Amino acid sequence: MIKSISKVIDSWGGSSYFLVKEIENGKNIVNEWKEKGGTVIHLTMYGININDLQDKLDKIKYPLLIIIGAEKVEGWYYHNVDYNIAIGNQPHSEVAALAIFLDRIYKGRELYMEFGDAKIKILPQNAGKKVIRNG
Repeated sequence: MIKSISKVIDSWGGSSYFLVKEIENGKNIVNEWKEKGGTVIHLTMYGININDLQDKLDKIKYPLLIIIGAEKVEGWYYHNVDYNIAIGNQPHSEVAALAIFLDRIYKGRELYMEFGDAKIKILPQNAGKKVIRNG
């Protein structure tokens, strides 16, 4: 998975926005992130509904560390992150949860973002496809 995501970042850009890596001890990462002043978000169906946290999200402190819950997240994370946020309290796709969360914090602006380090860029078309490749 890390190779796949790294390849996407390499092609489409965003290296200054995204960091993906395998870690030995996630608890250390969470603690270090918070010590450096960042905010830790855990996306989980057991959290507070995102609609109820919009005011807090508008004032959120960057940088963000986003943990996406899967089936067996240790209980420690639920008690040591800044926010446990649910994109609904039913089972859902982790990728969909991340997309919805990012849309909420960026307020739709992410749909217009362009990364300067992108090797591939799409030029929007009403009909057909236009792709520009750099490097």
